[in-house]
Amino acid sequence: MHNTLEIGGRVATTTAPARNPRRVVLVGARRDARRLIRRLVGSPWEGLPIVGFVHAGHSRSGSMRLRGRHRHLPLHPQTDPIPVLGHIDRLDELVDRARATHVMVAVSTESGSDLRPRMIQLAKSDVAVHWVTVDAGRLDLGTLIGGEGTGAGMAIDDRDRGTALFLPPVGGRLSTFRLLKRLMDITVASLLLLCLMPLFAVVAVAILLSSGRPIFYTQERIGQGGRRFRIIKFRSMRKDAERETGPIWASDHDTRCTRIGDWLRHTNIDELPQLFNVLRGEMSLVGPRPERPIFVEEFRNTVPDYDLRHAVPGGMTGWAQVHGWRGRTSLRKRLQYDLDYIERWSILMDFRVLLMTIQHVFWGKTSWNDSKRPNRPEA
Repeated sequence: MHNTLEIGGRVATTTAPARNPRRVVLVGARRDARRLIRRLVGSPWEGLPIVGFVHAGHSRSGSMRLRGRHRHLPLHPQTDPIPVLGHIDRLDELVDRARATHVMVAVSTESGSDLRPRMIQLAKSDVAVHWVTVDAGRLDLGTLIGGEGTGAGMAIDDRDRGTALFLPPVGGRLSTFRLLKRLMDITVASLLLLCLMPLFAVVAVAILLSSGRPIFYTQERIGQGGRRFRIIKFRSMRKDAERETGPIWASDHDTRCTRIGDWLRHTNIDELPQLFNVLRGEMSLVGPRPERPIFVEEFRNTVPDYDLRHAVPGGMTGWAQVHGWRGRTSLRKRLQYDLDYIERWSILMDFRVLLMTIQHVFWGKTSWNDSKRPNRPEA
């Protein structure tokens, strides 16, 4: 395997024993890393085996301070967030611990001069360093893992250079946290459905007697990776609720609600059938609340990084909702909390949100002294 390090326009080449499979660590500022992934949209970038992210911003940045052992960085709505390994000050240690074979540096004109001196320490190692400029007129893929086989890898066409760059494929393996989260979803949702069946029967009869059929209401929503699914609720509104208004957000004591429906919405009982969505794998117990396609199209055009909230499954409840950011409230605040949840994602945090949801539903609590509000996400 030939390792390359480009500094000052010169390319140094060394020979090192080949490692298999390839493991890529992404280095850069969050903004640059996300720009890089956006520029790769249209190519199957998920074939790039990125095993972790090393933050190259200010070492005391509050937004990247590791709370506990685990942090994650959402880069694209159709891929799982990648683990945040730490800060560039510990680059040698982090690269070695991740067993990386390649380091990909997302660099912009603002960060290039600062990053190059820090990366020189890897020049003599057996790890290949690839510089990718993210804010030029075109994406410079000249040093990005290429020319090493054409098997099951995926090609990215660099037309300006006339070369095809082959990226190794990645299996569909879920992370340990994803597997634990799914196991928790199935277990808790199954137990809740068994316990709530009598309540479901009472609510179904009440809806049937007060406003007739249908008892359940389904609506298209956008889930993980931008996939569409139909969310299930108890019907709380009139059958022709949007005939005059069109698609709009619901509000407290919405005039479109039926008499029993207003109570269902006030108590959040109308949301309980989404436990079936959880069992089907379309949702999770905790996650960003899934929105309707018409609203998603509007929000992704007006709010930077809105689509990143789709990097994880949508939830019945979420970090934003327990802090009061739901319904007709600030969209940017909700996004801040959604991204903060994704970055701090852990099983313990899911249990914490579920507990806070109980307090929120029964006592209306939205103030939490130990919950630091997240910083505004970078564009």
